[in-house]
Amino acid sequence: MKQKTLGMLLCMCLLMMACCAAAQNATYVFPYEGLRYTQQDNEVVLTQTNLDEHAALIESMGTTPDAILASYIASSIVLEVIPQEGGQIAVSLADAGAYAGVKAMDEMDEAALAAFAAQFEDSGLYQSVSFAQTQPLCLRLTSSAMYGSMPVYSLRYATLHLGRLVLLTQTIVGRTPDEQDDAQMERVLAGVKLLSALPTPTPAPTAVPTPTPVPTPKPTPGVAEVVAAEGNMTVEGVPAFTENALLEISGTTDASAEVRVVIDAETIGRTTAKKDGTFALNVRLPYEGDLTLAVMTDSAEQMLSVHYEMTQAKLVITGPQETVFTGKTNTIRGETEPEATVYVEGGSVKTNVKAGRTGVFTVRINQETEGAVEYTVRVKADGFKETSTVVSLTRELTEREGIALFRQKMVEPKYDEYVRNAEKYAGRSVKYRGKVMTFTDYNGSPCALVCVSNPGVGLWEDPIYVILDPAVELEVGQVATFYFIGEGQTLPAGGEYTSDGAEIEAPVGRAKYVTDIKTPNIQ
Repeated sequence: MKQKTLGMLLCMCLLMMACCAAAQNATYVFPYEGLRYTQQDNEVVLTQTNLDEHAALIESMGTTPDAILASYIASSIVLEVIPQEGGQIAVSLADAGAYAGVKAMDEMDEAALAAFAAQFEDSGLYQSVSFAQTQPLCLRLTSSAMYGSMPVYSLRYATLHLGRLVLLTQTIVGRTPDEQDDAQMERVLAGVKLLSALPTPTPAPTAVPTPTPVPTPKPTPGVAEVVAAEGNMTVEGVPAFTENALLEISGTTDASAEVRVVIDAETIGRTTAKKDGTFALNVRLPYEGDLTLAVMTDSAEQMLSVHYEMTQAKLVITGPQETVFTGKTNTIRGETEPEATVYVEGGSVKTNVKAGRTGVFTVRINQETEGAVEYTVRVKADGFKETSTVVSLTRELTEREGIALFRQKMVEPKYDEYVRNAEKYAGRSVKYRGKVMTFTDYNGSPCALVCVSNPGVGLWEDPIYVILDPAVELEVGQVATFYFIGEGQTLPAGGEYTSDGAEIEAPVGRAKYVTDIKTPNIQ
């Protein structure tokens, strides 16, 4: 296993050299780790999110992106740098232990620095421990191990940043570290920018499963129980349980007697028996629940126990088919009981309509705001239990509407002011017109470097970075208006994009809208 591991190390170093010349410079941002790395000439940068881009190379080494990703996660490796001239330098994070409260090693006094170095010296794991004269200040550590008959050395630079230990580690096979190895370490360190603060992650909501309701079994209709009887009377057609408010009651009693049906002293129906004593009538139950229904004449009576449960009113939403829409208006359509009253409430809408004779209804709504609104739809119908449901509709702004709304909160700072105070514009709406000069990467998202000043024909300067997430179809050389939200971060931009030829820390924004400018004369 040790021989195989050593072989993979050698293979990776040799094969990566072939790819370095083709690599394009990019800046990789790791906000939650507190650092970013600007790729330099003739090197390959591997991160946890770009391994698939190097799948062919990784396969040629006899391993897979998944295997490398697993090793990165296990070792807390943020990125690996493979220089063209050979070498393999990993940047990782570790627990700072007793130094978790230290924001930067440069702020420690001599006594604290000596104690920090002493813990590595006393561990017995390192052959040498010293401070490297670098910026930021780093502790230089060397160690070695034998893989079979081959010694493998580790050269490590360690610094403290925002309460964590940041480590640069280079593996060297078959020889001790030399000045060239230290030069490579310092070059990679120069490409690392330690951020001044860490963003606070938004906790992901925990999904709460919605329990599936278990329907209560309905009782068997059966025949109503006679709880009291008096005189000459029989009653038929009364169920013990019903979901229908209308009952057909029949029976026999004295000839030509007046028959009344009473619930709680309220007469809900009456008829007159025929000469043969038979009678029949229809009544409507006044409310739900356990009812005592009395069928009586002046000389006879039967009292029956009836449980009445209303049927749920029909409510089927048939539209709109698409719940995401543009524009201010939409229509909720559905089917319910004939001539039922339909109530709709949600957002700024509170209205009701009458369903038609077939039960079809439509309700037109105005949705003024962008985003999702839940509308409660309730149905009331005679003889039916009220039914309700919720319809969620999401309004998306058209580009024209979105830009108009964006403009209401927009600021247009002068470029020099924006560069000096990039953090001040974090979360604010900003607009610039500019020309796309090149593309790069921002923490796994495509990013355009845009120059926003045009002091002369064919000349563009004053760079900003615009994150294109979601992706926007743009080309190098295209001129557009960028409406974006400031990130409060900066990335380095080369002197070819500045009037004085000096490198600059250019502000970063996340695109909300990008619109073409149809001005053919602009070069």
